[in-house]
Amino acid sequence: MQTDYRLKSRASFNYIYRKGESKANNNMVLVYVRSAKSLKAGFSVSKKVGGSVQRNRVKRQMRESFRLMLPEVKAGYDMIFVARSTIYGLSTADIADSMRSLLLKANLINTEK
Repeated sequence: MQTDYRLKSRASFNYIYRKGESKANNNMVLVYVRSAKSLKAGFSVSKKVGGSVQRNRVKRQMRESFRLMLPEVKAGYDMIFVARSTIYGLSTADIADSMRSLLLKANLINTEK
């Protein structure tokens, strides 16, 4: 995923957690807020998921899943995907399906073709 689409600062994460709306499923939580700028996404994986190797693998899978669906996602939102402990061991396709279902729940995917 290009760095143009990444949330990096702690202040941005804190703002989204404080002001944002959330949607959840078994594998992850989506927290999102309307933004005046373009689309940005952040990914959070806690120590409950596993050691550093497991957490970084899950984060890479989440970033790749989001990168592939980036053209479909509505612009003008900042969002954070928070992994739950059940996510480790899932394939990238399963993570992408879980992510897509959250984006559909939040109405953040362009459905018209």
